Amino acid sequence: MVCSYTYGVFKIFEDAKSGIDHAIATKESIIYADGLSDIEYHNALKNIETLYMIKTAIERQNILSYFQPIVNNQTQQIEKYESLVRLLNEEGDVLAPHAFLDIAKKGRYSTKITKIVLENSFNVLEKIPKVAISINLSMQDIEQESILETIYTLLQRYKKHAPRLIFELLESENMKDVLQIKQFIHEVKAQGVKIAIDDFGTGYSNFERLLFFEPDILKIDGSLIRNIHTNRVNQHIVETIMLFAKKQKLTTVAEFVENEIIFKMVKDMGIDYSQGIFLGNLSVYNPFYM
Repeated sequence: MVCSYTYGVFKIFEDAKSGIDHAIATKESIIYADGLSDIEYHNALKNIETLYMIKTAIERQNILSYFQPIVNNQTQQIEKYESLVRLLNEEGDVLAPHAFLDIAKKGRYSTKITKIVLENSFNVLEKIPKVAISINLSMQDIEQESILETIYTLLQRYKKHAPRLIFELLESENMKDVLQIKQFIHEVKAQGVKIAIDDFGTGYSNFERLLFFEPDILKIDGSLIRNIHTNRVNQHIVETIMLFAKKQKLTTVAEFVENEIIFKMVKDMGIDYSQGIFLGNLSVYNPFYM
C-alpha cells in the first residue's frame, strides 16, 4: 500500500496522483507530492525535446561513432578500439550517451542508434589492419530480431574481419530469453568473434553467470580501477578477479585508467590491457579517416 499527500492549494489532485505514481515507481510507502505534477510536466516537455533532437540527428546522419584506444600493458601499443556512440546536436555540440540514450530507449530510437553504431564500427573494421574493434551490446539488443538480422548480415559481408571483432556484453537483470542469448554467443563465436563481459565486478556480474556467457575477455569495471591505488578493498576485489581470469585463461582489460600510477599498478597486477584518458583521448572521432 502506498500513500501520497500534499498541503498545496492548486493542483492538489494532480499532485496527489503524481505522488502515487512516483511512490509505486520508486517502491516508497509514502511520499510528499506538493508540486510533483509540475515537475512531471516539465520533465515530459524535456523528454519530448530530447526525442526530437534524437530523431533529427538520425535523419541528418549525426549519430557518430568515436573510438577509444585499448592499450597492451606490456608493449604499450594500441591493439583495440572501443566503439563509442555520440550525438551531434543542431548547435554543433557532441553529446555523450547519458544525454540521450535512456530517452532514446523510451522513444524506441535505440534500435536505430544501435544499427548505426554497428554499421559504422564494421566499416571502420574494414578500413584498418590488425587492430580489433569492440562494440557494446545490451541483453535487450540481442533479444531484438531486427538487430540480430543486422549483425548477421554485417558478419556475412565482413566475414574475413570477424576475428578482429569483439562484442562487449553488459549484464543486466532484464534478460528475458536466456536461450536466445546463449545461441547468439555460440553463433558469433563460431565465426571468430570474441565475447567480452563489460563492467565486470559490480552490478549483476558474478562468477557463476560468467561461465554462462563463455567470454574471452573480462573488462574490469572502472569503479574498481579508478581508486585502486587508494582503496585496499578494490585492490583485493581486482586481485580475486585476476586469479579467476588466469585460471580460466581469460584476457583482462582495466577500464578508467586515468593516470600513470593506476596504469603501473594494473600492469603490475598482471592485467593484460588498459583503457582510459591516460592512454588516449576518450573520444577520438574516426581517427582512421583523418
